[in-house]
Amino acid sequence: MRLKSAALFIFLWYIIAFFTELPHPHEVAEKFFYLLFTPEPVLGKTLLDHTWASLLRVIFASSIAFCIAVPLGILTGWSKRLGEILMPAIEALRPIPPLAWIPLAYILFASFPNTVQISQIFIVFIGSFFPCLISVFDYARNVPEEFLEMAKVFRADEKLVLKEIVVPHSLQGILTGIRIGLGVGWMSIIAAEMIATSGEGLGYFIMTMYQVGGRVAEIVAGMAMIGVVGYLMNSVLLKAEKLVMPWR
Repeated sequence: MRLKSAALFIFLWYIIAFFTELPHPHEVAEKFFYLLFTPEPVLGKTLLDHTWASLLRVIFASSIAFCIAVPLGILTGWSKRLGEILMPAIEALRPIPPLAWIPLAYILFASFPNTVQISQIFIVFIGSFFPCLISVFDYARNVPEEFLEMAKVFRADEKLVLKEIVVPHSLQGILTGIRIGLGVGWMSIIAAEMIATSGEGLGYFIMTMYQVGGRVAEIVAGMAMIGVVGYLMNSVLLKAEKLVMPWR
């Protein structure tokens, strides 16, 4: 089925390329594999170098986001009082797109060294944090009532209920939140690198290829790398879900 889907995609691509200035799939593939290990003359780095730079920022920023979002999501979901205090502010901030934070990030981190890199990490943090928090919060809030009633029968205290019932029930929300948050973080870093250039990264590569004369094959090759990395990250996390929760 995947081969059929890929074949259909390539077929449609050839048709669109025939009527537009979009490069053909074989041209993009040739450019992609050439740039993978050969430094691009203008930027002096390979496509792998730019990919690794973007990926490191996403992993670093997302890890910080998840370390805060997971426990906060569990606590706000379990504690009604804490949820009533924090969730209105979270719901007000959550709809703001990560890119809308870029000007504010520049102001907040203007006095820091490497302002651009720190701002990019902050943008990825914002993009990863809220999806993970909301996913964990929903699962922690919706623990089945029969589980809680059973805990009351056995006179379990709050700490034990949280440890043995709420956290295990939230596991699906944690894994789903991480997968969605990492995807949003990956999209956020590409856009942030296109707006706030730092000399490396896939977003910077694509924007530079556009600015030096609209080199479409290189632009599409960069986009293809974004898709490949995003697909691989999602696949790895889905396999991790199956390992952690084989009953699913």
